[in-house]
Amino acid sequence: MSGIQLHPHDIIDEGMPQIIAYIHKLKDVKYVFPEVNTIFERNPYPVGKLPRNPVRDVVFGTGTMHAILPSYEASGLDQRREPTLSAERDPLMIIKEAMQDEPFEVIPWLNILNGHFEGALLANNLVTDVYGQVIPHWLCPNAPDVIDFWEKAFVDLYRRYGFTSYMIDRIRYPDWAGEEVNPRGLLTCFCSHCQEKMARQHLDVNAIKEALQTWSMKLKEKQFDDAVSHAEQNAHIQAWISFRQESVSGFVGRLIERVRKVNDAFTIWLDLWPPAYSWMLGQDYAGLTKLSPALKHFPYHKLGGGADVQGLIGYLADTEQEQEEAFSAFKRFFHLPYDLSYKTFQEEGFPIRFVADQNNIVRAQSDPNTRIFSGIQMWNLSPSNLIEAVKAGENSAADELLYYCYGWAADELFDAIQSYREKGTN
Repeated sequence: MSGIQLHPHDIIDEGMPQIIAYIHKLKDVKYVFPEVNTIFERNPYPVGKLPRNPVRDVVFGTGTMHAILPSYEASGLDQRREPTLSAERDPLMIIKEAMQDEPFEVIPWLNILNGHFEGALLANNLVTDVYGQVIPHWLCPNAPDVIDFWEKAFVDLYRRYGFTSYMIDRIRYPDWAGEEVNPRGLLTCFCSHCQEKMARQHLDVNAIKEALQTWSMKLKEKQFDDAVSHAEQNAHIQAWISFRQESVSGFVGRLIERVRKVNDAFTIWLDLWPPAYSWMLGQDYAGLTKLSPALKHFPYHKLGGGADVQGLIGYLADTEQEQEEAFSAFKRFFHLPYDLSYKTFQEEGFPIRFVADQNNIVRAQSDPNTRIFSGIQMWNLSPSNLIEAVKAGENSAADELLYYCYGWAADELFDAIQSYREKGTN
């Protein structure tokens, strides 16, 4: 059975009766994933308007917590509460109560390492780039206070709302996008905790920094192919990539261990980047899927697999020729075997086979007992494109589909899936 994701503004602005009616149109949805804390993201992303929201055409996430929790200020690390939150405007409680007589299972969706965090200890827990600059709003998986904060949050979420199953997102290092496009987010993390951990593992921190700075310089000088070769062949960069993967897997393992000491019923699902890019952001499918019964990733072929590919190419290259060269190097670096130009990618995205390709790679890299949900792009595309993606997901090694996301999808997309299901062509 498939799933669908909701944002807090859907629940508050539209109301659950309308949302439930639309979800029923999809016919096979069992799981509903309401976002509990937002990231800094335009809704819809990167363009578009919310088609059914009666209050706002566009919503900008501000990294706030949309659940009623006690203050953790005394502990030194907390997440800013959404200012409009109240007992009457509590989206997680609203959806819990509305779903009691519905055939859907609610699994809250939490963004773990990215958001508007605050507190006296914040500075000691942030991600730092290779040049010593902090990446705003990103917590480091090796920082000392992050798991303490999330353990308290999980326990208090359970106490108020009763949920024991959660999907966790943003369990990685920063990518090259966000509030703005800046590849500096990739060249992380060199906070004191990471550097000390690298040293304990006998990694040469200075050599890693020098290798990454050389890589960055090659990109700035538009030596795109040389930059790819440098990264692939440099032992220090490869060791740094492995270090980041071990750090994220270790963080997730420790977090799950901590919350299960409090309540062994806690079940954590994973929201990951597709495998084309996940390895570069610290996500190792083999290690992570040993920890979780289910994952969702997002092979959105029309949007480059969920990555802001056009934003990155535009940042790195100016002329049309430079952009084609940068895109060719991008495909090589991320092992994307598609014979298409950057101009074609801008118009059409990746070919539809990207969906099945990525799902099959996920299956091959994951623990055999982990259930795989293929994220299905449900905005900024035509009904025929949507059904094409649904079929590609169904004809791959993925077990289920997960639609992203409810509030961004126009009515004709719900109608297209309803018609597809009613005709029995699934």
